[in-house]
Amino acid sequence: MTAQTPSILHFSRFFFAANAAELQSAYEGLASDGAPLPVVTDWREVAFSFNRLFVGPRALQAPPYASLYLDGDDTRLMGASTSRIRQLYAMLGLASPWQDRIPDDHLALELDALWQIEQALATVASPQLQDARDYLIGRLRAWVPAFVGRIQAAPQVHPVIVAVADALTRALGRVDPIAVC
Repeated sequence: MTAQTPSILHFSRFFFAANAAELQSAYEGLASDGAPLPVVTDWREVAFSFNRLFVGPRALQAPPYASLYLDGDDTRLMGASTSRIRQLYAMLGLASPWQDRIPDDHLALELDALWQIEQALATVASPQLQDARDYLIGRLRAWVPAFVGRIQAAPQVHPVIVAVADALTRALGRVDPIAVC
């Protein structure tokens, strides 16, 4: 891992954070990986912006679900692309601890699956795992730019969230996309 290559696990944790402390912890992990990120003075402001974008209770400004971007209907969750990612998880022996509560195509879950694949590939050479990695990277590259576009277009987004989204886009754009440690 280079100083400029943030860990996929920190991105996953950031986008699945449940509160300001978890956001801060994941953000500090990204910063320690070398991601160029702004200084934060109030994590409550970041959490407020995060919830408005990704959690609710109102309509989400940047829903973190692949099916909204991949299935051609930005009003419907749990489409065909969700079924495909669920099949990939099953083939890899992975299961979401939030099954039936949070759609399987949540960004953090897809990033976590990629991290799991990368961890396995670090210990064993497997063409099947490499194929799964390539599929998942291609899938993320297909929908994350539109997701990041929604973040950038939303009003009053905290600069921290924009910076993390931009860092994720850069990481996914690399030939050897994301470090795993």
